[in-house]
Amino acid sequence: MNKECLQKTLSLSDSKINLLESFMDDVLLANEKFNLTAITDKEDFREKMIYDSAIILNDFDFTNRKIIDIGTGAGFPGMVIRMLVDNVDISLLDSTSKKINFLKEIGAKYDLNCKFYISRAEELSRNNREVFDVVTARAVSSLNTLLELSMPLLKVGGCLLAFKGPSVQAEINDCKEAFKKLNCEVEKCFNYTLPNSKEIRNILLIRKNDITNKKYPRDYAEILRKPL
Repeated sequence: MNKECLQKTLSLSDSKINLLESFMDDVLLANEKFNLTAITDKEDFREKMIYDSAIILNDFDFTNRKIIDIGTGAGFPGMVIRMLVDNVDISLLDSTSKKINFLKEIGAKYDLNCKFYISRAEELSRNNREVFDVVTARAVSSLNTLLELSMPLLKVGGCLLAFKGPSVQAEINDCKEAFKKLNCEVEKCFNYTLPNSKEIRNILLIRKNDITNKKYPRDYAEILRKPL
C-alpha cells in the first residue's frame, strides 16, 4: 500500500497522512536499535500496521472518550488512533519500558497529549477499576485472557475493541464462561479485508453490562494456568 492509497482509503487530510508517515519512519528507525515490529517494508507497514489500526475509525467514534490501549507495543492501534482523532483521552499501556519510553518521545515530538503506563493490565486495574470508556487491544493474547485483563478497567456500559484475525468465532466459542463471569457480551463484529494482502481482520466490540467481581483480574500466572 503506497502513501496515496492509504490517504485515499482512510480519507485523510495531507497533515494527517504526513503525520502517520513521519511516525512510520520513527518506528522503523527505532526498530534498528530494539525490536518494535517484524514488518519493515514500508508498503506492508502502511497496510498491516497503520491501515489495520485505523480502519476501525470508519465504524466507531472515539471522540471525547477515555481510552486505554493495552499491550500497545509500538503504539498500534493506540498512537494511530490518537494521531487521527483530535478530541480523545488516550492512555498507552505496555509492560516493556523501552516501548513506552519510545512512545513518550513520540508524544513529545508531535505534541500529542497522551498518558503512558509501564505496567501489566492486571496490575494497573488494581488502582484504575472501571474508569475507561474503551479498551483497545491488538494482537494481545487469547480472547478469554483478554476479557479478564480488560473488563475490570472498563466502566459499566463501556466496551472492549479486540482486534482479531480470521479465526475469531472459535475464540468466541471458547469464552462462554468468561462472558458470564465477567458480565459482558459480544455486541458486534466488524469485518475487514486488507486491500493488498487480502488478509481477513475481525474487530470484536464487547460490551460490559455490569460491575466486574473484585476477584478479577487474578494474577497473570493464575489467568494462564486456569483461563475462564
